[in-house]
Amino acid sequence: MSEPVTVLAPIKLASGKTETDLLEASSRFQENFVRHQNGILRRELVRTAEGQYLDIVQFRSADDAEKVMEAERSSPDCMEFFSMMDLSDADMDAEMPMYRSLATYS
Repeated sequence: MSEPVTVLAPIKLASGKTETDLLEASSRFQENFVRHQNGILRRELVRTAEGQYLDIVQFRSADDAEKVMEAERSSPDCMEFFSMMDLSDADMDAEMPMYRSLATYS
């Protein structure tokens, strides 16, 4: 049986981009890409500091997370969302850490 995993994706706004720009792009990303992906259980965008955010995505399994992250690489909707971010320090080939769920509460 596969276990849910959570990916924490830090976001730093690109120069000239605002929180409003990010929220609008995030909504389009959610509507045009995320909601069409199998295996995404939940997604939340949170502010961590001025100009810094965290996209928290829970997947049904690590395999689902890997498939979605691969699909992101060729999606114009993802590229638009990523254009809101300062990726100058990001290693786009690095694997995103996945955190396995031990317990879920609501």
